[in-house]
Amino acid sequence: MTAIAPRRPAVSLATALSLFALGLAGCGTSSAPDAVNGPSEGSTEVPLSGPSLDDSIQSSVADAERRGCDFLVPAYCQFPWPSNALTVADPDSATGRRLNLRAAGMPMNIAGIPLDPSEYNVEDGFSQGQMMLTHVPDLDLEVTGAAPVTDIEASLRDDAPILVIDADTLERHPIWIEVDTSDTASTPVCDAAPGVSELFALIGDSPEGLSTVLNGLSDACATALAPIFAALGDALDPALPNNAFRIDPPALILRPGINFQEGHRYIVAMRQLRDSAGNILPAPPEFRVFRDRHPSDLEAVQARRPAMENIFQRLSAHGVARDTLYMAWDFTVRSSASVAKPVLAMRDRALESLGGGAPEFEIVSVEDFDDGDSLRRIEGRMRVPNFLNLPDGLCDNTPLLSDVADYCAALEGTLDQLSATGAPVISDASAAIAEGLQLLIRDIGQLPFSRLNYGNPRGPAPEINPLQPTQDFRFQCEIPRTAAGSLSETETWLRPAHATLYGHGLLGSKGEVGGSSTERLRELNFMHCAIDWIGMATRDVPMTAIILLEMGQFRSLTDRLQQGVVNWHFLSRLLTHPEGLSSHPAFQTADGRPVFDNTRVVYDGNSQGGILAGPVIATSPEVKRGVLGVIGMNYSTLLRRSVDFDPYGTFFYSAYPNSFDQSFILSLVNILWDRGENNGFAGDLRQPDAFDALGHPTPDHEVLLHVAFGDHQVADVSAEVMNRTIGGAVHRPATEAGRHTNVNPYWGMPAASEGDDGSALVVWDIGPLDNGFNDGTPPSPVTNTPPREGQDPHGDPRKEVSSGIQRYDFLIRERFTDVCGGRPCFARDYVSPSVATGAAGNAAPLVRAPGPASVGAGGIGRVFAIAADPDRDSLAYTWRVASGGDCVEALTAADQPQAEVTLSAGCAGNTVELAVSVSDGRGASAEARTRLDITP
Repeated sequence: MTAIAPRRPAVSLATALSLFALGLAGCGTSSAPDAVNGPSEGSTEVPLSGPSLDDSIQSSVADAERRGCDFLVPAYCQFPWPSNALTVADPDSATGRRLNLRAAGMPMNIAGIPLDPSEYNVEDGFSQGQMMLTHVPDLDLEVTGAAPVTDIEASLRDDAPILVIDADTLERHPIWIEVDTSDTASTPVCDAAPGVSELFALIGDSPEGLSTVLNGLSDACATALAPIFAALGDALDPALPNNAFRIDPPALILRPGINFQEGHRYIVAMRQLRDSAGNILPAPPEFRVFRDRHPSDLEAVQARRPAMENIFQRLSAHGVARDTLYMAWDFTVRSSASVAKPVLAMRDRALESLGGGAPEFEIVSVEDFDDGDSLRRIEGRMRVPNFLNLPDGLCDNTPLLSDVADYCAALEGTLDQLSATGAPVISDASAAIAEGLQLLIRDIGQLPFSRLNYGNPRGPAPEINPLQPTQDFRFQCEIPRTAAGSLSETETWLRPAHATLYGHGLLGSKGEVGGSSTERLRELNFMHCAIDWIGMATRDVPMTAIILLEMGQFRSLTDRLQQGVVNWHFLSRLLTHPEGLSSHPAFQTADGRPVFDNTRVVYDGNSQGGILAGPVIATSPEVKRGVLGVIGMNYSTLLRRSVDFDPYGTFFYSAYPNSFDQSFILSLVNILWDRGENNGFAGDLRQPDAFDALGHPTPDHEVLLHVAFGDHQVADVSAEVMNRTIGGAVHRPATEAGRHTNVNPYWGMPAASEGDDGSALVVWDIGPLDNGFNDGTPPSPVTNTPPREGQDPHGDPRKEVSSGIQRYDFLIRERFTDVCGGRPCFARDYVSPSVATGAAGNAAPLVRAPGPASVGAGGIGRVFAIAADPDRDSLAYTWRVASGGDCVEALTAADQPQAEVTLSAGCAGNTVELAVSVSDGRGASAEARTRLDITP
């Protein structure tokens, strides 16, 4: 096993001695144990001096006590965020803490509804990738020398002005710092105008000129009403200090360059902060009362001193002088149990319900194709234990009421009639009408406010709904043309396909499995099966809009994602169990031979299907390897850096127009989002013993990450953070010299080596702007804004033939293959100038020949070759019989990617080996072999 272990902080001798000294210093102090792990409820003698600051801070402290805020940064209730000041001690939790957010301190939407914090308060810490937030007036990050996204390593320098340390090990943690430049703070009402245009974009083409008109109205409205709303926000502030009409500046954002370690406590420190003129900014009095040991008669201040003293002691041991600090605070990261145990318990309960058998399923439709990459499309439904409180699928799972049954039957009948009509007008519109009816019949299924059933009183894990213990979920499978010569003839060659789960894109559906996203792997004999990823599927769009307008309903999205994880485990079991899909005639040849190999199942997903894959793969007892295309993690990083969020963000920004609110909410909801996306499971993804302590053993897993450089939809920086978190390697050179804006691109990632079986990241680049091959794309912005210039490369990596070969090798041969000739990997016809001119030399092509296949004696078998060339040279194919030639009567089309072999009638039980060679016409070639097993 050559897998690279995830990065974990190492403890130096000096650090160990410092920790030992801190331990001695804490001996005999009743508050010391709690002070290490969070705010102390005890008291410690701290020598105080100087004047009292109570007159300056008492209003901030009183407001914080009344609303449940942290008074260190009075500008916003929840700043600094995250903070152990917003937790309470809980001896029953794995971390010893529990979140303690109060509704009185939570942001309100423009309707005055505060965000409900109750679901967050079950967590024993903050997110592993928590976006940290605060506000520092007049701060200039460049003059201060804070680490930007282009130089995350700078946060590890001894003199870094803004830093994070692990309070348990005293090791520095890499971060980057940025000011929110998304410019999404809005004027209520005015921003509803462009929202109308965005709504049209979601459902179809908008009327010509509508966007220009509405945006013009919005600008005029904002100019006229912004001062009025600002005054209204100030007027409401005494009674509703967190009202949506407040006008706040952009937040200061800190993000981890590697996810935080589960269960650990971290300290954030800011020192020697400067304004644009280079002047050092004075610390606020709410912090100086602790830093400078000012006396105070305020009970909240005195109660917090032991915890603050512990922070100062730890920072001092790390080499951070107390008197240089502008601000410091601590927070605790949730445990693995907090994020993973619910879905693991659901997994085990669901799989145990099978009693060792296969899930119940039925085949709904079968469609065969005469051409294309799919030989057959199969749709079916499977029965899954239901942990949700509401039915999913209006016509699939609603209890059998006659009115509902009649409604569904009528819609089905209308759809059939439309399909059969030959009327020109209806024919022209039939696709859109059919799609709409399909949505009503199958995909409207999310009744609003669907949530997991935790029982009453709430239990530690979701329970099966006693009123509706199961639900049916539809699946779609695509049998590739490379799998069989025919599914209707008894004597046909058969090459069992590789069983594969496919995860669809943003708010999409299972139907994507038959499109271009899976084309390259279907050519290599992969059979993809997909389900709607409930929680973030087409059927969830209506509830998504509701959530964006009232983010207190966010739990519905992530609860459904977790039910979706269980659904994936059931689909996986259907693909591997001998009584599952392979036992059904739809997945067999006419003489009953299964068309796919049920001994192994792998995962392939793109975009959202890669972002949400972490919980599925990490908790899967069957899926050991996966490919995650154009992926990232941590939606608090992704959303503002994605053009995809434009139409949805309009709803959110209009409902929560305040800048601080927007940043805080996006950071907050990721605590719940972690339950269903990579961010919550990346640290455990490759650990074979990750869940053993929780009583849920799960095998080791490996993933291949494909990234589109400058991706407009999924920020490539988030994929880099994920790869560091899992300890993955990176293909080098990852990009052309000077192409990446980072000082040290892809730092912290070892180079991937040919033949490695561990996880790796590969960057695919369509080239710079106007490169002569395509429109190109620049590097991603260094701010938290989407790339909008040039061509979006998001869909390109999966289209490359060489990408398909690399994925095939990783999933099936369990090895990393450099398919780019020792150079960066290119896409969309692009090659670098050195390759185009020949200065880079000539790289050898690659070729794969899927197999083996079985062919009846005297029959005809077909062999396939898939080849690519890093230089994009044209390739010539040559097939030959490598062994078993006595059993070959004819080899036809031997100079084509597909050849046919006619076998002798008397050779049953023998084997024929064929070799295919591809040459680029410049002296480089490659060979692959495949096998035909001759059956009676």
